[in-house]
Amino acid sequence: MEKTTLRLQTILYYNEKENLEKSLASVARAVEVSRKKGGCIERIDICYGDASAEPIYTDAEIAALNQKYGEFFHLEYMFFGFNSGTSRGQNVMFKTCKAEYLLAMNPDVILCPDFFIEMMKPYRTRENVGMVEARQCPLEHPKTFDPLTGEEPWGAMACVIIPSAVFGKLGGLDEKNFFLYCDDVDFSYRLRLNGYKVIYQPRAFVYHAKRLDEKGGVQPTSAELYYSAEAALLMAYKYSDDARLKRFLQVYATGSEQQKKAAEEFYRRNKNGLLTERLDKDHKIAAFTEWGYSENRY
Repeated sequence: MEKTTLRLQTILYYNEKENLEKSLASVARAVEVSRKKGGCIERIDICYGDASAEPIYTDAEIAALNQKYGEFFHLEYMFFGFNSGTSRGQNVMFKTCKAEYLLAMNPDVILCPDFFIEMMKPYRTRENVGMVEARQCPLEHPKTFDPLTGEEPWGAMACVIIPSAVFGKLGGLDEKNFFLYCDDVDFSYRLRLNGYKVIYQPRAFVYHAKRLDEKGGVQPTSAELYYSAEAALLMAYKYSDDARLKRFLQVYATGSEQQKKAAEEFYRRNKNGLLTERLDKDHKIAAFTEWGYSENRY
């Protein structure tokens, strides 16, 4: 099989080193398995972008990790010195990316051994693939996908592989509008507007830890509640759904503290001419449901 190059990019934010090394160990193992099975990935580059207030790692610690795992990857460490959010952080790191493929991944994700074997398959067998998404465990994302082709409305960037040329062609993630949430939905929609496919790959398992409440639901932080509310408004505006935007603004007016703040921010942007260009005016791509961005399987 023809070999290729890949760069893993992940954003750190006050992460525990123990959990980060578990992730790195799984990456090394997945590279090793790909190499042994004749996969197209034999060694990768990893870029850590640290958005914490103080550096998580020292130069000596990064050097030690490179010595330990150097057979499988080279680790580069960028300390941003500011809270980048997901979209800006990924864009900053991408400026130095020279690999053919980009793996955007959360720092706490643990890869299955066959990860690279399974994730690269669509790029060998399908045309116009713009993104391949891994299957998250123990909580799989409920959004729908075609069980025969794997095509889906959008891919969650907790763990996706994208051709670097495509990422660059689309101008990366929309950092002006999406700080923490919906940058992946927006990027997926723009991929599809440009004729690319988003593919879900269920055989590529990854473990992605979640905080759960007493009823088994995901437990978001206050910041996550705010940025998800802000992103919902900006997505409705950007993808030309005025009815959805009006409904959200009405709900947010008497909603939670985070929703009220998100509505105020939207009105501020609108007043100052800071809203983005509107896309998908014929409503061919954006698959909004009442509160979500696609139909769900369950």
